[in-house]
Amino acid sequence: MRGGMKVRAYDVRRRAVEDGATYGWRRAHKHTDTPEEDAIVDKIIQGALDEVCEYFDFDDEDCSAGSGHPSLRR
Repeated sequence: MRGGMKVRAYDVRRRAVEDGATYGWRRAHKHTDTPEEDAIVDKIIQGALDEVCEYFDFDDEDCSAGSGHPSLRR
């Protein structure tokens, strides 16, 4: 890229993971004040993966439905 611009990939990834984790936490608590631990973990992982996939393309991975994590394959 010309003009001296460079993406700070770590910062972008960190923000995506933080935003996704926050979203996942809220999603897990959407219909109950006391969600199961598995539900919290699944929603946080899914939120983080979804958010990362908004900013990054992966040649060898599918960004749909959290396909990379076994607990999300249901």
